[in-house]
Order: sequence, then structure tokens, then C-alpha cells
Amino acid sequence: TTIAVVATDAALTRAQAQKLAGTAHDGLARAVRPVHLLTDGDTVFVLATAGTPLPPEPTAALNGILAAGADVLARAVVKAIRAARGVDGPGGTFPSYTDLYTDLYGDRNDHHNGTR
Repeated sequence: TTIAVVATDAALTRAQAQKLAGTAHDGLARAVRPVHLLTDGDTVFVLATAGTPLPPEPTAALNGILAAGADVLARAVVKAIRAARGVDGPGGTFPSYTDLYTDLYGDRNDHHNGTR
């Protein structure tokens, strides 16, 4: 399950916000594989502060917001995965993605030796 929030200062209607949430799911699908399986609870919430009104003919502006929603969600997931660190606990050792693929991202200290 992945839960995300996409926030904008655009003045969106309820329908436009729902569309943004739907297109943001496309960003989730770019970054998470597999995604949206039968047992997943993947959810995207949209917050719109209405600080910036859309132009009278909002199609181009809204399309830009929709595309940006997908892009920023994909980037946020990747950034979070890269920032995560492994955990040693009573339930076992759970390495992070970067712990598993150190050679792909440069020399990283192993979290098990405490030199992070």
C-alpha cells in the first residue's frame, strides 16, 4: 500500500481535484511495480488551497497541473526509496534499496557497521 498527497495552490473544482488524483496514480505506476493489485490500498489524496485561480479557458493550465502531478509523485517515490535506510530490529534485518544496490549509487557505508 502506498499513500500519497499531491498539493497545489490552484483553485480546483472537486472534479478537477479528482482528475488530478487519478493522473497522480500514473506517477505512482511509473515508480512502483507492481502497482494497484487486488490487495493494495494505493491511495492518492489531493489538496488544493485555491490560492491561484485558473485562467478563464483552463484546459492548458489544468493539463499542465495534471502532468506535473504525475511527475512529482513519481519523483517523490524514487526520492523516498533512495533516502530510506535499512533497519535491524526484533523482527529481523530489513535492508533498504540503497543497501541492496550500493554499487549502483556509489560508495555507501553499510548501516550494519554504524558508519553511515
